[in-house]
Amino acid sequence: MTLRARPERLESLHRLGLSFPSPFTLPAWVASWRDAFDPACPLWVRSFHDGSGPLGAAILRIAGGRGVFAGDPEVCDHLDLLPVAGREPELGAALLAAARAEGLRGLDLHDLRPDAVVLTALVPAARKAGLEVELRERAVLFAMDLPRRWEDYLAGLGPKERHEVRRKLRRFEERSDGPLRLIPGGPEAAAAIESFFHLFRRTRPAKAAFLTERTAAFFRLLALRLPEFRLGVVHVDGSPAAAVCCFDFGPTRYLYNSAYDAAFAPLGAGMACKILSIRDAVERGIPRYDFLKGDEPYKRRLGGTPLALFGCRIELGG
Repeated sequence: MTLRARPERLESLHRLGLSFPSPFTLPAWVASWRDAFDPACPLWVRSFHDGSGPLGAAILRIAGGRGVFAGDPEVCDHLDLLPVAGREPELGAALLAAARAEGLRGLDLHDLRPDAVVLTALVPAARKAGLEVELRERAVLFAMDLPRRWEDYLAGLGPKERHEVRRKLRRFEERSDGPLRLIPGGPEAAAAIESFFHLFRRTRPAKAAFLTERTAAFFRLLALRLPEFRLGVVHVDGSPAAAVCCFDFGPTRYLYNSAYDAAFAPLGAGMACKILSIRDAVERGIPRYDFLKGDEPYKRRLGGTPLALFGCRIELGG
């Protein structure tokens, strides 16, 4: 059966019935990344089809004759191809055929969860075709399943961690002005993101250095364009003390970034705000919480378990 590749626009991908594995693969996310960091970046967007319909799609850019994901590991925690559910094996073979037909020298794809379509479908297709494939572990993320009740979450922690979570929450809530409210993406979130930037710059020098003008523009676009965006800020004595930036996508809440005013560090404002975002997810019935990339010790203390992320290099043989 003939496999076909079609050029696509980002805005046209939703009509294909694709599965988007994470918020980082959404067309609006990719468009925001391009608009903020590299407006002139040409994207290699292809959908793949056989006689029975679409198989999936890929959003890449070409660098040095090689296909890489459109995005940046600094702001996109893990990426993948976009399959039509059940058509993953055909998608892997179709992408290889199209990339070779269009003269790509290779594919450099990262960061990948172990269940990524790249690893479960594209890599087997490449090896079957006799192509050189290299995989290596690049990073680690921490994630956890959430129970239906907050007390059950606490019961799942170790005795020391459970005591610390309760103590930190009690101490912070005695001083805070009110509960954590998560603002969904849209104009209100886009306006409120300025409070997040204020805290980000006051957390520590490395955070402030990360928040360049382009990064701030990217955050503003995400807050405005993605309904899945969530921004939560907690206040103490009328001042913003800590904030979390999350995405509620599918069955998962992704803790994308956080910040706090160092003046409120003695209250544990930053950690308390993260804990409040977990409690909010439990109360909303969200079954999974993803701390995303990085091996900061608090992620394990709050119940996260590690998951390796991989990089994949495929040589297409000229």
